[in-house]
Amino acid sequence: MADIFLSYNREDQATARLYVEAFKREKLSVWWDTTLKVGEAYDVVTEVALRDAKAVVVLWSARSVLSRWVRAEATVAERAKTLVPVMIEPCQRPIMFELTHTAELGHWKGAANDEAWIAFLADVRRFCGVVRVAPESGEGLAQLIAPSAPRRETLLAVLAFDNLSNDPDLSYFSDGVSEEILYTVARAKGLRVIGKASSFQFRGPDKTPQEIVQALGATHMLDGSVRRSGDSIRISAELVDTATLQTLWSERYDRALTDIFALQDEIAGAIAAALDHHFAPARVPLPIDPTAYDLYLQARAVHAQDYTWADQAKCIELLEGAIGRAPNFAEAWGRLAIYRRGEHGIAEAQHGLALNPDCATSLAGLAMSLPPFAKHAEKLALAERAYLLAPDDHLVGGVYTILLLSLGLLGRACVVSAERATRDPLSPLVAGSLAIVYRSAGRRAEAIALADRAIASFPDAQYVKFIRGLIAIFDGDIEHAAAVAATMSTTEGDSALRVLVTFTNAVASMNPASQAASVDRFLRRNAPTAYVTDAGLAAAMGAGDVAFDYLLETIRDRHPVGFTLDKDGRAAGNDAAITSGLFLPNCEVLRRDVRFAEVCVRLGLYQCWQETKRWPDCVSEVAPYYDLKAECAKLASVVDLYDAQPASSPYDARPSPSAARYRIAGRPGKKV
Repeated sequence: MADIFLSYNREDQATARLYVEAFKREKLSVWWDTTLKVGEAYDVVTEVALRDAKAVVVLWSARSVLSRWVRAEATVAERAKTLVPVMIEPCQRPIMFELTHTAELGHWKGAANDEAWIAFLADVRRFCGVVRVAPESGEGLAQLIAPSAPRRETLLAVLAFDNLSNDPDLSYFSDGVSEEILYTVARAKGLRVIGKASSFQFRGPDKTPQEIVQALGATHMLDGSVRRSGDSIRISAELVDTATLQTLWSERYDRALTDIFALQDEIAGAIAAALDHHFAPARVPLPIDPTAYDLYLQARAVHAQDYTWADQAKCIELLEGAIGRAPNFAEAWGRLAIYRRGEHGIAEAQHGLALNPDCATSLAGLAMSLPPFAKHAEKLALAERAYLLAPDDHLVGGVYTILLLSLGLLGRACVVSAERATRDPLSPLVAGSLAIVYRSAGRRAEAIALADRAIASFPDAQYVKFIRGLIAIFDGDIEHAAAVAATMSTTEGDSALRVLVTFTNAVASMNPASQAASVDRFLRRNAPTAYVTDAGLAAAMGAGDVAFDYLLETIRDRHPVGFTLDKDGRAAGNDAAITSGLFLPNCEVLRRDVRFAEVCVRLGLYQCWQETKRWPDCVSEVAPYYDLKAECAKLASVVDLYDAQPASSPYDARPSPSAARYRIAGRPGKKV
């Protein structure tokens, strides 16, 4: 009996062989149809191998989804609870398997250290570790039978609690309380919780177990209501098994709003106990000023579908109000740091960590506030710890993803982004993030499909439109980018996408003699500041030397460097992650130029790669042209590090009204 039965289409045999060889290297035995012996009946032998296998790995491709054999084998495996599917290229899976978690390995070429492969292999090993027993009754030849179906892995959907307050405008409050309960429950060990952007789409008559199972695959749902009257709050909650429709737990709480954190922990503990999971409160809950909590929830509600400068300004204003009334509110300090960044952001994040060393938003805020061209390893460590503490917080996950991109760690960024999409499959922000990460990693078809699906589902989500337009520009499809840009709203003149479309069209219409001069003028239109995205775009259009001269001149002369000139905030690139622009698809021409090594050394990237022993994916990408590691090593002791300030944002001049007025050390929150 083999550990693994491999199901695939014959046209994908070369790819299938990669999997067979990789599994064998891991000491896992594999049955696939090349092992058939002469004279054996194909259907009989195949069926025996299929039913005996501990894990059935199905390779989904545009060809295998049309194969009756592969579909049948996947169906048998799904019923036997042995199915481990994997996408080897973008395709539309058979509808009955759309809700089955499927690994995405379309980019994988057999590398043993690929993080997506490692995660998939771990899943396969779990299946192959199941012990099988012989049947007690002896009927003919002894046969091994499949084990009893394993216990369902718990997947909880926390729905948006109904607003029963007299004021319908307080829906943000009931949503905010529900979201806080979601994040608190998610701390339970081993408990998977669907992200807010997905589960909160179900309201009113759509909040049925059948709808939740069909759309999200949840095994349990938590629903309830919130009624607020002044500084008093009543929360009713009910936990339901979506398969049996049995109510596992329900309770009603009447409390003062000042006890909201303690109440969230109490509800989360009760839910975890009902689901047989361990829950440990992250801290001793502190009383909270009701108005401060209200302002905090309003800030969370603002940043839901988009990320414009106006959104960020509103969040800053609300969070400033919250910490002004509740200076011990660590989570508010952390979120304020994420939006503010820079020196003020550092002070605010450190204050949050003084209040609560395990505050994920404060860790993420500090990571985003540290200097953009230094302390890369420290920023990465902070973001990783924050993500470990709060993987369900989309803002924390976004910080970790952008910092991975800023170091060129695209493989890990793909894994993290896919994890976020699994937790929150209906979030346009998460979908947009995953799409740009996939496109940067060379997974073009998957990226386009993701962005197009998100736009179809959320036609008003501006961020994912920006990402789709950006991908079109990377692909040279300016007509599509222009069409997307025309559907976007902006509050401050032309959006970054429209600027890029206009420039690209203008240059494309010029004769070659005029292009170089025009590109140079475009790059220097904001001198002495240089923008990484502009340089990449110019290089992609054939002006690589002009682009490199411009970028290196700026860095060597210590003039400001930014991600892109952004008038609406969606492409800000965040100060700490300006270097993410170097690893976008439009900078491919720059990366293949040996001068790219100097950029990496001067901007501190090489030092981080050496320190962490984590090298960017582009090392293999540029290998046919030069050895990036060797070239960086030659320059490390020769060139100076870049230590200038990044390009300014609309909020760099705004003072921080809070951090300087409270102690960072000593008793938190006490004014000085």
